[in-house]
Amino acid sequence: MALLLASAGAQAGDRLAVQAAGESVMTMRVDGDLLIDTEGRVTEYSLRTALDPSLRQMLDKAVPAWRLVPVTQGGRPVNAKTPMRIILAAREVPAGYEVRIDNVVFAPITPEDHAAAKASQLAARERGETIDVAGEQPRQPVSITHQMMQPPLYPKGLMIAGVEGTVLLNVRLNPNGTVAEVVASQSSLLNVKGRSSVLDKARALLERESMRVAAQWRYTVDAAHAELLDAEDLTLRVPIEFRMGRSGDKVDPLNGAWRHEFRGPNLPVPWLRGKEGEQVVGVSDLAGSEQMAGRTPFRLVDRSVLGQAL
Repeated sequence: MALLLASAGAQAGDRLAVQAAGESVMTMRVDGDLLIDTEGRVTEYSLRTALDPSLRQMLDKAVPAWRLVPVTQGGRPVNAKTPMRIILAAREVPAGYEVRIDNVVFAPITPEDHAAAKASQLAARERGETIDVAGEQPRQPVSITHQMMQPPLYPKGLMIAGVEGTVLLNVRLNPNGTVAEVVASQSSLLNVKGRSSVLDKARALLERESMRVAAQWRYTVDAAHAELLDAEDLTLRVPIEFRMGRSGDKVDPLNGAWRHEFRGPNLPVPWLRGKEGEQVVGVSDLAGSEQMAGRTPFRLVDRSVLGQAL
């Protein structure tokens, strides 16, 4: 693969920029739903993903202790429900494997979730009663749908080597739906081992091709007052999957199953740097057909509850 990457870099006429070194990790996606009260306490949670009983017991101890920022609807404190996706990570230790919660995102997951969220947004727009973070200025509902998303080319050297991977793009749109800016915030290679220097160059190759094609994408942005939209409203998180012969596969292979990733660090998005309450989204969090737009009113009060051994 090193020779194939060297050839790819030479053909492109430049060097492959490696932003930061990656690491090996085992990850699993777990989908569910969370209900919070007016104080942000977890009153109920359920899982859609079937889990081994030992893993379920770990989450049964951890999730009910979470505290989220309270939300309001029409300015009034309310109980609220949100879909969620938990990412579990495992690393080998002398006694076996240590499992931790790598990340959690609170956002629509399935097509049904997105349809329900869009219907809720339309109803909220008509009533003027959006769900917002308690104590913050209400934000107008925004709907973003794609018009044209040409897929990237699979780098020839990596295709020949059978290397698969995923790139998480953060795309900032203009109000007219054209792409203003795009960065690859994180990338990973799937089920592959080797020298870190070689694997990092492979990640960089996937990132470069993903950003190149994304600059030409087009979307439709629907908002009552487009002139008031800011960078957060107009930001999309888009995973790009490079997979061998499975582009039409509708089954998420990481949901409820462990998968090995060689994963780079999750780099900050320049135009979101310093934004209060930004939801952290990583390359392991989304499958190829999933996208996340804008921001969510649901977020943890203290993210230090993540990353601890269960």
